[in-house]
Amino acid sequence: MKKQTDCLKTSRRHFLKAAGLAAAAPMVVPSSVFGDEEKAAPSERVTVGHIGTGNQGGHLFRSIQGVKEAQSVAVADCFKSRRDGYSAACKGKSYADFRDLLAREDIDCVVVATPDHWHLPVAIMAARAKKSAYVEKPLGLTIELDLLAQKAFAENGVQFQYGTQQRSQQNCWLGCQLVRQGAIGKVVKIEVDAPNGHGGGSKTEAAIPPDLGEDGFEMWTGPAPKRPYTVDRCKPDGTYMIYDYSIGYLGGWGAHPLDIMVWGSDADISGVVTVEGTGQINENDLLDAVFNWNMSIKLGEVDLVFKPGGDRTRFIGENGDWIEVRRGGTSASKPELLKIPVKEDQPTLQVSRNHYRDFILGVKNKTAPVSNLKDAVRSDVISHLCDIAVRTKSVVKWDSAKQQLIAPTPEQSKILSRDMRAPWKIE
Repeated sequence: MKKQTDCLKTSRRHFLKAAGLAAAAPMVVPSSVFGDEEKAAPSERVTVGHIGTGNQGGHLFRSIQGVKEAQSVAVADCFKSRRDGYSAACKGKSYADFRDLLAREDIDCVVVATPDHWHLPVAIMAARAKKSAYVEKPLGLTIELDLLAQKAFAENGVQFQYGTQQRSQQNCWLGCQLVRQGAIGKVVKIEVDAPNGHGGGSKTEAAIPPDLGEDGFEMWTGPAPKRPYTVDRCKPDGTYMIYDYSIGYLGGWGAHPLDIMVWGSDADISGVVTVEGTGQINENDLLDAVFNWNMSIKLGEVDLVFKPGGDRTRFIGENGDWIEVRRGGTSASKPELLKIPVKEDQPTLQVSRNHYRDFILGVKNKTAPVSNLKDAVRSDVISHLCDIAVRTKSVVKWDSAKQQLIAPTPEQSKILSRDMRAPWKIE
């Protein structure tokens, strides 16, 4: 990979003009960004390894193929058909063990779209192998892993991009930018909705499918507790809602609207974060993560209400005006609020027209992609604090400056980390 200094990003002025013309509409990305242009010369390409190519991993693989500066060269997956199929598609090499992929010196970065419990163990190992990483949401299985990842990427000087693609939508950029520049005045309340989870799932032991096999199931389980294979365990919604592997949609989908909250406001780092609320846990079901939650949160002096619903973030100002950001569009209490000119003479939020190319260019030019790790940790911590509050039936307080719980109970402290099976413990 040859280094370049030009970022090849869309000009700020052009983006601002586009935002003003289509304030409430999601950005339409030209087809040219997805593969109609010729690939860059081999010496100018970033080499990519893909770790996890299931539903979202397959989408990310296809998206990376449309980035002219990228060259996929390897695929690791526990399922043989996936790793062989996708590696053949990019004329690369397939791996049953992702560590063999990470050992390759010719790979610049990895795209991590494993089951949730593997996201940060893989990403941390990638950072320590001096490889940048695009990491699907949610971030970590625990706050401890979030903070370890933050340390690993900083120490190794590699890039991180979070899979919160809404940061690369024009309407989301505009809504958050207007809130930050004071269009609704001082923010006093934020409402966040995310799709709900559920219980259920079969706990009956079943035969491991040949495509996965015993070795594949052992690798799939990795640092999580060893459990018998069931038909609902190694696929959605099991991978999203089994507590061994995830905290459910508090983080798995909450990552999107909570990330928009962080992008549009620094309320979560303005003072002590206090979390309380209720939620449902079906402990006798296979799917035993929290759902039906109703969280009441204080972010310094700002009220945050987090509950199940659509995917939206509403910022409410001191005079009652509001701006609401969703992936399908941005709206406001008064239409004219969305026509306020963006102040070009003041700092503006980073512009990204293509989430995947933004990552590749970040690796190429050693610049931070739009969905950075610091912000990813901020939003993921909120999800985990909610999970801790529901599971311990207590009020949880977080010092955002010191990144630690305030006067935690033993039960609260216990959930900050989890035991990881050998040899996968990350320290």
